Amino acid sequence: MTPDDLKQVFERAHFIRAFEQEIAAAADAGEVPGLVHLCLGAELFETMLCAQLDGPRDQVTGSHRSHGLALAMGADAEQVAAEILGRAGGLSEGLGGTQHLLAPERGFLTSNGIVGGQVPLAAGAALSAKTLGTGGIAVAVMGDGASNQGAVFETMNLAVSLKLPVLFVIENNGFGQSTSALYATGGISPIARARAFGLAASTVDGGDISGLERTLERLVAWVRETGSPALVEASVPRLGGHYHGEAETYRSANEARPDPLDRFEDWLIRQGNSAEGCHRRKVRAREQARGAVERAIALPEPAPETLEVWSTRLSPVRAGGAA
Repeated sequence: MTPDDLKQVFERAHFIRAFEQEIAAAADAGEVPGLVHLCLGAELFETMLCAQLDGPRDQVTGSHRSHGLALAMGADAEQVAAEILGRAGGLSEGLGGTQHLLAPERGFLTSNGIVGGQVPLAAGAALSAKTLGTGGIAVAVMGDGASNQGAVFETMNLAVSLKLPVLFVIENNGFGQSTSALYATGGISPIARARAFGLAASTVDGGDISGLERTLERLVAWVRETGSPALVEASVPRLGGHYHGEAETYRSANEARPDPLDRFEDWLIRQGNSAEGCHRRKVRAREQARGAVERAIALPEPAPETLEVWSTRLSPVRAGGAA
């Protein structure tokens, strides 16, 4: 990446951070139906990952914690916010909500509230790309908790057997909800598991900008050029609770949570960028995020007939007719 590219990554990652903070404030004000799961700590990794992709030729699937992925793939921020808030004008007119975002026209196929449920969907997108000869790849982003799901292992095996162009991505923050991975995961690393299936696999520090660039560029290019699956495990901190507002009583007060965005800013300054320039980018990102969420809050709730319109649009079955 060029120096200008990295500055854009810095601003984009800070935009996602600010967006999530605005969503948290909206949730505190009672504007968000249900719980929200924020990606605080994973913004840099997700921005760097999506910078290597070519949507909509490439398609990404994500978990319940996917606001940042949708934004990093270029989904309209006001529409993402409106969907989270349950407002008309959202990605699905406010009917899907925070865990069910979709913007396939931007390369974000869908997010999924079922742990690991997004992984087989990515395999389907990869099979479509292979069959149609688009040159695209699929990317399945999951947490380390999802890596213990049977459907994930089945999909890895299928991807190797069918030689599907899919990149499996594990964001390892050390927790599955409130349970430590050290307790819930057998004594074998995700990388070792992946290699046992025959996957090319690497691990990377989610706060190391140079390592992220090298590793992600190499693996995305390998999947695209060979048409074969691969896996990357990124260590990222979870800077908040499993969901916004969680007490986090299971975490130690002395637990180290280094912020990847602070590490990136320190790196940029060491490369000769000014602290003032970094500050201006952060201020601009905050203003843009605040504006997007405020505009979404001002939107009305979807009209009741919207549900009927969407149900007939998505279903091949019509009243009185056959499928």
